[in-house]
Amino acid sequence: MIGLKKKYGPEDPLPQIVLPARRGPQIHSGGKGGKGFLKVQVEGAPTTTRQAEVLNTALIGSPDSQEGVLIGTDDISGAIVTHDPFTAYAASTITSPNVCVVGMVGSGKSSLLKTVYVERPLLLLGRQAVVVDKKMRGDEGEYAELTREYGADPFRFDPDAVGDNEVTCMNPLDPIILAGGGSAAARQLLAAIAQLSGTEGQGDLNEWHHAALDEMYRMLRAEFEHKNRVPVIPDLLSYAASVVGSDKFKGARNATLDLIEQAAWSLRFRFERLLADDLQGMFDRETSKHVKLHPKLTTFDISALPEDGPSTSMVMVVANAWLMGMLTKQRDKGMRTNFVVEEGWHLITGPGGKIMRSKTKLSRGLGLSVITAIHHISDIPDGSDAIAMIKEAQTLHLFRQEHDDDITDCIRHFNLEPSNAHALSTLNPGTHLLKVGANRELQVTADRTAREIAFTETDAAMIRKPTATDAEVLDAA
Repeated sequence: MIGLKKKYGPEDPLPQIVLPARRGPQIHSGGKGGKGFLKVQVEGAPTTTRQAEVLNTALIGSPDSQEGVLIGTDDISGAIVTHDPFTAYAASTITSPNVCVVGMVGSGKSSLLKTVYVERPLLLLGRQAVVVDKKMRGDEGEYAELTREYGADPFRFDPDAVGDNEVTCMNPLDPIILAGGGSAAARQLLAAIAQLSGTEGQGDLNEWHHAALDEMYRMLRAEFEHKNRVPVIPDLLSYAASVVGSDKFKGARNATLDLIEQAAWSLRFRFERLLADDLQGMFDRETSKHVKLHPKLTTFDISALPEDGPSTSMVMVVANAWLMGMLTKQRDKGMRTNFVVEEGWHLITGPGGKIMRSKTKLSRGLGLSVITAIHHISDIPDGSDAIAMIKEAQTLHLFRQEHDDDITDCIRHFNLEPSNAHALSTLNPGTHLLKVGANRELQVTADRTAREIAFTETDAAMIRKPTATDAEVLDAA
């Protein structure tokens, strides 16, 4: 003990320990030949082994891998946080490259998607991004400007602009969809479209629907095998009247034939209603010539589609099927692709969720990471394929949640530490919990450049200053 001059017995009172006065830095000189050197010597300070760990960088390390895309700063350590699903998958840190982003409106989800999963990865070799652009900025989707910077034009879906050469048509029977899984993939897509086009409460297909659709699709493929054009949906629907006369149903009882015929016409009515109303001109012709996978950024602009109805979900499902076919064709190029979907519950719920989950294993072989953003887990029905899909994602970005049940869902489904419940309810915009694989959660605040701040601005219409045109409108009113 410092300052003790003699030994004390058990009954002797211990003196007060007095530390020597600290003298501050001392300059020492010396050295061979009298030509000395300078060295600053600082007196030590009392500490513990636990506190001293912070002095050893080999012990505290980095909160994540050094290989990845910059995300932001760890709020606790101040360290830079980076992550990339592909490099993490290669390092066996995660077993699924898929990403789930959860957070209420205005919490910072869109900024994260645009910077971490679109713009920054595009600066790397062998990286590309495909975005389903749901939010409008001005008169078009918010990714339109960035898409043009990379030399491409967005694929525009607008029911009010049918006939415009810029409006995109995608054929669900396009051969590129067959490339992503063969006839079974195309058949699965057709069933999903039929289910999406069902009336309220009558969307599900029964066994008769499936039997009729299988035979209609078989008859279509047999007829168009040697034709010089690609079949389209109206061609498929033309077999509704003749499906009961096919060899498959020979010998069937009249009652069975009646059910098959009824199901075939039901399918035809579903498709016709869908293509005549919500999606006229967008899925009933051959795929537009400009629909090609760009080597960097490809955008599906669905910002003009109505929020309700099946149109948004249908574009997302068809876009995913098309992308899988395109990636299959370019498999040997070794590209790594981020498929970014905002308002992702349109894609992962219902029949779209079944298709997405069935393609999860294929996506790994194709170098595809699906990044899905949703507001609340409560948007997804319990027991759906979507719940299983987001639980399989091993990169999680969890932004602020306001309601107790949404916070509880995050803790339960993503296996978070219960102590994070308070953090989820108080996170500031731009700050979120990052969980990668089995690692502990990090509280991260996003870092953005001035250019990125301008690019990620989504509330321009709310804060726009009045112009001369605005004044004229008011005067006229």
